[in-house]
Amino acid sequence: MASRRLLQLLLPLLLGSAARAAPAPGDGEEATLADENQALKLKLERLQAALEEETKYSYVVVKGYITDSENVFMETMEIDEAKQFCNANPKCKGFTFAGPEERPEDEVTVTFKAGSKVTHDSNWVSFVKESSVFGALHGAIKPGSLDELESPSIIAQGVTFESICLLFAVGVALLFACRRRRGGAG
Repeated sequence: MASRRLLQLLLPLLLGSAARAAPAPGDGEEATLADENQALKLKLERLQAALEEETKYSYVVVKGYITDSENVFMETMEIDEAKQFCNANPKCKGFTFAGPEERPEDEVTVTFKAGSKVTHDSNWVSFVKESSVFGALHGAIKPGSLDELESPSIIAQGVTFESICLLFAVGVALLFACRRRRGGAG
């Protein structure tokens, strides 16, 4: 996000300073400057689009491997490259790799998956797209198995998921109660 903010701040400065720094151009120079400005604008638009694509999704890191889904692709790469690939591929719901480290320094063999159900295993790490988090939590947390889990973050996410469901149910119940009350009064 900081990069996007920096681009937003630099755009007016770059375009404004290019126009102010140039001496009064002749007809040929004016056309050249207009072409250069247009080229700069296009480059900046491409950079902004690439940055938006890169930060399009956020990921939840879960100890375990993604199971019960189709493999989309498999490759050895760094984690940031894996995120970029998964962001660009709508079929990819997350990726998984062997190893205990969540952010390994070296490249790892990454398997991109079409699903997001995670089976707990401390020897694997999965990055699940934020839009697929509920599927990951469904697989990572099974009723009666919370005391077996080693990762407190999964427990906290499970409590959050249950809280969201509870709040949604209460909201729907209140909505129907208010509508019924209005209908009875009118």
